[in-house]
Amino acid sequence: MPSLDLLLEKSSTTSLTPARGKTELAVLWIDWYAYHLSRFAALCEHPALAGRIAGLEMVGGTGVHQGLKFREAIPEEFPVTTVIADGDWQQASKWLLARLIWKHLDRLNPSTVLVPGYYNVPALASALWSKWKCRRTVLMTESTEMDHARSAWKERLKGFLIRSLFDWAIAGGKPHRLYLEKLGFPSNRIASFYDVVDNTGFRTRAEEIRSRFSPADYSLPEGFFLYVGRLAEEKNVRGLLESFIEYRKLDGQRSLVIVGDGPLGSTLRLQARESRFAECIHFAGLKTSVELAPYHAFAGCFVLPSTREPWGLVVNEAMAAGLPVIVSTRCGCAEDLLQAGKNGFSFDPAKPGELLGAFQAFERCSSAQLAAMGRRSSEIISRYSPQAWACEVARVAGLREVAWQA
Repeated sequence: MPSLDLLLEKSSTTSLTPARGKTELAVLWIDWYAYHLSRFAALCEHPALAGRIAGLEMVGGTGVHQGLKFREAIPEEFPVTTVIADGDWQQASKWLLARLIWKHLDRLNPSTVLVPGYYNVPALASALWSKWKCRRTVLMTESTEMDHARSAWKERLKGFLIRSLFDWAIAGGKPHRLYLEKLGFPSNRIASFYDVVDNTGFRTRAEEIRSRFSPADYSLPEGFFLYVGRLAEEKNVRGLLESFIEYRKLDGQRSLVIVGDGPLGSTLRLQARESRFAECIHFAGLKTSVELAPYHAFAGCFVLPSTREPWGLVVNEAMAAGLPVIVSTRCGCAEDLLQAGKNGFSFDPAKPGELLGAFQAFERCSSAQLAAMGRRSSEIISRYSPQAWACEVARVAGLREVAWQA
């Protein structure tokens, strides 16, 4: 087995040390998606953080979703190290990753470390490094109480763990904050705006395509219902299809476009083909954030039907593109991002007929009402920006207040 020093030398990096002076902040994620890059870019641009931060990406191959690679290329100018550049999360030794991360943190010696959860060995190692070195440790979390069935003794242990390891937490929204408080984490040590995306990018790409093209140019129907995400059990795409087919049976006029892939892909495609509305159901496959632009541009409404969803960043993306939304109450973002009747509708996926009712409510809206919903989505999501996240990070890192208008 290669030595740790040799593995450190093989780590992919553009600049292990930030551009100037002391490393104030290190942020870790497993594999970096487009939204990780937009968050990191905002940190790099913040006046109190610029030139004083470093990123650690655990693996450069396939991440937590086995068989699906969502990683984005990291710009060369970003001070980011990929710890195991050619490794996949499922196959990589978590103990080796933990040891390598410890070594990297020793080299960087940051004052504050942002840790992606508490559920894997490398993340725990980074938190333990911070405590050992008397550095500030910040938990990044989007867990809610309803994500899983909870055991009382495990919850007590979890509460003790996070209170012991972390000085601060940055959470997604209200249900995430409430869960942390239930675990005994101090409410005055919980910051917001963890779950953000590049709002400007999604908005401008959609607007540009709407101004220059038509749905026909992309072989898309008019004003369709749009789903974007993995084709997995917890996403409830099967329930989405069933409700959509019922909606069409009751003379609904819109089509459904499904973007994504996953373990249930072939099963769901067969379910669609066997219905008499197969021509109204379109599977577009996996798309990058840039390739999503035509779908956001010409959709009438975005739908997220999940039975379990810690947040649901695809809702942020759709709202940034100016779409009304239909969101399951089991999605962590619903309480913060959805204003029922103003920018969309919610439904309980455990109650048969509620998603169908949301489809029908949307169908009854006039063009003016739908346009107003889209505008309201844009207004709501404007608060949930990478710049807001960067300001929260600077605050919890104990840096001076800096007036910053992005």
